[in-house]
Amino acid sequence: MNEQIKQIIGDSIAVKQQLLSDETMMTKINSISDLIVDAFRAGKKILFCGNGGSAADAQHLSAELSGRF
Repeated sequence: MNEQIKQIIGDSIAVKQQLLSDETMMTKINSISDLIVDAFRAGKKILFCGNGGSAADAQHLSAELSGRF
């Protein structure tokens, strides 16, 4: 079991390292973050949606943002 846990964590780290090295993706994330911040500052709202597991992700993301801001 210990090796399986290490593998799962290692896989997660590898995905994040790939993301950090992808300049196109980092630029997109930065642009989207700026849009979200600008919307909140302008008193607007952000809508997240999804189906199935994506709905759970959308709900979690909206809860994180509404709870912190």
